[in-house]
Amino acid sequence: MVVLASSPASAPSAPSGSWLRRRNDIWLAVALGGLVALLMLALPMKAALASSVIGAFIIVALVDTRAALFAVVFVRASIDITATLPLISASGSSNVNAAAMMSFLVIGLGFAHMALNRIDIWRIPLVKPFAIFTAVALLGIVLAPDKNRALQDWLRIGGVLVLYILVVDLLRTAQDVRWMLRVMLLSSVLPLALGVYQYFTDGGNHETEGLNRIEGTFVHPSPYATYLVQLIPLALVYFLHTRSRLGRVVVGALIPAMIFSVYATQTRAAWIGLVAVVMVFMAARARWTLIFVPIVAAAMFFAVPSVQARFNEATSSTGSVFWRQQQWQRAIETASPPQLITVGAGLSSVDVRLGNLTHNEYVRLLVETGVIGLVVTLMLYWRLFRIAMKGYRDAATPYQRDLMLAFLMAFASRVVIAMTDNVIVFPVLEWYFWSFAAVVVVMSGAYVRPGAAARAPELDAASSAAA
Repeated sequence: MVVLASSPASAPSAPSGSWLRRRNDIWLAVALGGLVALLMLALPMKAALASSVIGAFIIVALVDTRAALFAVVFVRASIDITATLPLISASGSSNVNAAAMMSFLVIGLGFAHMALNRIDIWRIPLVKPFAIFTAVALLGIVLAPDKNRALQDWLRIGGVLVLYILVVDLLRTAQDVRWMLRVMLLSSVLPLALGVYQYFTDGGNHETEGLNRIEGTFVHPSPYATYLVQLIPLALVYFLHTRSRLGRVVVGALIPAMIFSVYATQTRAAWIGLVAVVMVFMAARARWTLIFVPIVAAAMFFAVPSVQARFNEATSSTGSVFWRQQQWQRAIETASPPQLITVGAGLSSVDVRLGNLTHNEYVRLLVETGVIGLVVTLMLYWRLFRIAMKGYRDAATPYQRDLMLAFLMAFASRVVIAMTDNVIVFPVLEWYFWSFAAVVVVMSGAYVRPGAAARAPELDAASSAAA
């Protein structure tokens, strides 16, 4: 069990034991304590385990905000399975589960931290376009067919925004960055263990006839596969740069397990996303090696029967490609022309009206948040891409350069996967993507704190060591 080093929850520049720090801790304790009391009154007995997890998070938050942040990132991937266990039932088709409750707690923790420390969030890169998208999604709730579900989806988006702000603000030293990378990778241990167990015991998802698709602690194989694809580049960087023998052994075991699990999910979009990861790496390091991509892909297609079967099924006249094309058309038809060119038909409208997701994140954004929401989202990702590219070009150390490259690899996989699957709709994927994005923003020096130099000198000295 690794013990996190204690970091002040507020006003890091204030002297230890100062009245300002004690006063802030008191108000934070009162706010979170009141929230816990309300939860205990509302939650049924069957949610005792989930309540315990939430209570533990609150206790950690009272001691150290950074530790609480690391804790929620560590456990988030493992509690996604609780989406099928409602803690609080609401009208309509919505309910509040442990994963959603974690989002609510992060929002509460984030607002308390920002208020007590008077953080100027508008100085943080990407907050403005992210906030605009959040506002557009809020306006669309009025038009949503199921307003409870739309509101719940909106709160999850808000939780991701608050999480991003928290990570950017609290990662102030190289040690903080290293801990964030560690907990992101360690978050995969339990999902991987359960996924491998599902594979060998035939206990995975059998909705696709003839296939045992593992899903780990996730609600479906597809988001589980996307989660792993986003982490694989980070795992490779950690393995190459860590000075810890134990860390190298652990990550050295995680990487093949991740790759195998991506295959065992039988998720074609994730396979293609993994190819995008490899292609970005090759393009950055040795472009001539790109010639091997089609050769290896062809070899996998003909040598592995399950891979061939999955792609043959997709391209058949009744396969998933044809179904997806029909689903995109039906999804667009659920919104009126005025809705499409403004703020859309509301979050969750496609799933509510068609009984299934769009299986294309860009189409979903167009339908549910309109042209405005789609354009703002593309602008948000374009700015994030530019920050990562600048960080890659201006990296002071090989470790920083490889970390930026790892994010670009994960970013490319996300863009590709979103063409045939849904990504943003799964909050668990957003948590890890935007935590990684926050690390990139901090390490690149794009965020200049008030009174700080243009670069982040506190990160430069030790940033060459991953652990």
